[in-house]
Order: sequence, then structure tokens, then C-alpha cells
Amino acid sequence: MPRPEYTLDFVRRSNLIVPLTDGGGQAFLAPAKGAWDSHPDAVTLDLEDGVPESRKAEARAAVREAIPRAAAAASEVFLRVNPPFLHADLEAGIWEGVSGIVLPKVRTARDVAAAARGLREMEGRRGIREGALEIIVLLGSALGVWNVREIVSSDPRVTQVGLGETDFCADIGVWPSTSHDPLEFARGRMIIEATHAGVQPVGIARPLDLVATDPGRDEVFKLATDGRNMGFKGVLCRDSSWVEPVNAAMTPAPELVEYYAQVREVFAQAVAAGTAAVPFAGRMIDVPVDEWAKDVLRRSAACRARDDEKRRALEA
Repeated sequence: MPRPEYTLDFVRRSNLIVPLTDGGGQAFLAPAKGAWDSHPDAVTLDLEDGVPESRKAEARAAVREAIPRAAAAASEVFLRVNPPFLHADLEAGIWEGVSGIVLPKVRTARDVAAAARGLREMEGRRGIREGALEIIVLLGSALGVWNVREIVSSDPRVTQVGLGETDFCADIGVWPSTSHDPLEFARGRMIIEATHAGVQPVGIARPLDLVATDPGRDEVFKLATDGRNMGFKGVLCRDSSWVEPVNAAMTPAPELVEYYAQVREVFAQAVAAGTAAVPFAGRMIDVPVDEWAKDVLRRSAACRARDDEKRRALEA
């Protein structure tokens, strides 16, 4: 299977989860203080865990008005749905301007197939291009992680996959702490399978949602950086304060970009001189290092283009 090149150009570093019915959610989406203030790459309007059962109908009624507000600064807009009430959530939330859904508690490829059928139907009914709506999968059980290979390969709509950490911990009967992370194996398995399938794994280096109530900027940046070094390409952010450090962590640093630009120049000169390896800055530069340099520069360019797109939208 060829290396999934498109994942380098596909930039969705931060995806901010916004409950539609708590007071903070409504204020967050107000025009004077929009969800775009923190500049997330995506905003997910939450109809699931962030909304109590008694207010599901109220949340569904608020979705359509919230979509253009959340998208105003070129943020993609997703809808986190309730699998048992998938039809009602799609009916209320799939409109022009929505990029797709976050599908939690996925256990098998059949769960993805059911969601894909619903999205296909809504595309036809709402005049949305066929196949345009994506699925971000969340694995919330041991069975889901066991079946991750078939899940991420089951439908081209699946573009990202992460762990539903609370659901997963409850399913396997553990709870993390600052000194103990029971999800390392699950993350590693998911990252490897998703990357092989050309699907972006999303997450952070430890279950921050479950062990810290108010992490500072530096902690979020460190854990997002550690997650990037594990293979994650983005983070589902529970709070707007996470967005800036996550975007920074998931973007190649300027000094790294400068270094790898020099690597490419030195290696090109070496190849022109007839050698396949050359010393530079204390290490040997050869073909694999040059290929990695290409990836870093390509990812940097994609992140820069995404930030420019959001900046132009803000200026407009």
C-alpha cells in the first residue's frame, strides 16, 4: 500500500468541542464572541455528551443557526451525534456548511456503515455534493480498538479517528491518573492502523480530559507535542484555551523548518557532486533524511496555507 501522502496536506490540528445548550456554549457562538476567537481549524457542535438528555431537542433546534457562526472564520464545522438517535441528529444538523459528523462509541464497521447511509441520504435531500460529508470516528470500547483496522478502512468518509477516552476507560474498567496512563497500547494500535490506512489519528499524549481540570498553556503544548511525536495529527479540544497551544504543537516549528530547508539544499549539492550521503550539523544526511525533510516542509506549507485561509476570513 502506498504511503498516504494526502495526510501531510490535510490540516485539522484543533477541533474545538462546543456544547450547544450550556450557557457557555451559546455565548461562545454569539457573533460578538464567536467560536472563531481562538482560531480552531474545526468546531464540533456537540449534541452528545455535552448535552443532558432533557435538552437534546433544544440543542437540535439550535444547530442550524449555529453552523454559519461557527464557520465564520473558515473553521470546518462538525456535529457530534448520539448513535442511538442518529436519524434525529442528522435531520436536525446536516445542512450546507457542515463538513461531517463526529461518531462516538464506534465498535464495528457496521456502525460506520449505518452513519454513512444516513449521510448519503441527507446529502441527497439537502443538496450537498455526494460523498462530501466526513466521519470522525471515536473508539469507545475494547471491541472498537480491536476492530480498528476494519473500522478505519470501511468507508472513504472516515478521515480521522480518536479514542473516546471516558467511554473506553469505563469499558475496560480503569481510570487514569497523573502517574498512570492505561491507554498507551490503545493509542499506539490506533495510530499505526490509522496511518497505514491513510486516516489521521487524533489525540493527545495522555487522557487530559480525565486527569486535569484546568491545564495551563504549557501543559497542553507539551502533551500535544508528545502526541504529535507519537503520530497524532490533531486534538479534539474541550476548551478554547487549548486551541492555540495545540495549533502550535501540531505545526512544524520555524527552527525545524529552517533546519530541514538547509538539509534539502546540502543533500541536493551532495547528489550533484555524485554522493548519496553527506555530513551536516553533526549527522549524516542521506535519502531517508531528505525524504523526511520533504515531509516537514510540505506539512509546514500546508499549515501556513490553513492559517492564511483563516486570517483572510477574519479580515473579511
